[in-house]
Amino acid sequence: MTNKNKIIPRTLPTLTLSSIEEAKKVFAVLQAANINSIEVTLRPSVSDEAIEFLANQPEINLGLGTVLNLRQLLKFKNLNICYVVSPGFNEDVHDYCKQEEITYIPGVETASEVMKMMSFGLNQLKFFPAEQSGGPEKLKAFYAVFPSINFMCTGGIDLNNYKQYVELPNVFAVGGSFVLPKEFLNTDDIEGAIKYLRML
Repeated sequence: MTNKNKIIPRTLPTLTLSSIEEAKKVFAVLQAANINSIEVTLRPSVSDEAIEFLANQPEINLGLGTVLNLRQLLKFKNLNICYVVSPGFNEDVHDYCKQEEITYIPGVETASEVMKMMSFGLNQLKFFPAEQSGGPEKLKAFYAVFPSINFMCTGGIDLNNYKQYVELPNVFAVGGSFVLPKEFLNTDDIEGAIKYLRML
């Protein structure tokens, strides 16, 4: 399996898509901005059709986020899902992803949780909620103790502080709605969205 930190961009668009129309707009923006990955979060308003549309685009590496249990994943078992992101750790989700060769990125915020994930052979973890859990300073401390662990960071990250994260050697991605604000889609400002993404 390809190492997903080579596929996930340093700034990862993270959205809940509520319709296939939104998915088509996002796909157009990602293509124009030369971004090949997106995390679609499984919130109550998410559209299954939007996920299916993106999963069928060979140019896109689709990840599913806010995955809390295996039942959520099994709805999409026939789709091309590249990675799965959880706010915490779920062993059933881990086992399924391992079986299906899908990269699993569970959330952690403490050293004990990092050590537990290492015992499962995981070295790409989600640091969540990043700002509330100690931010860049905590990640620097983690790097001194866990130099082989790389983090995707989300939670409280925005345009004002994201560079503090992406500059760290143990951060492979920073995600959030700030990477591709949904107002661009709501106003059909596709050109504005493309320019914004290229600025990051």
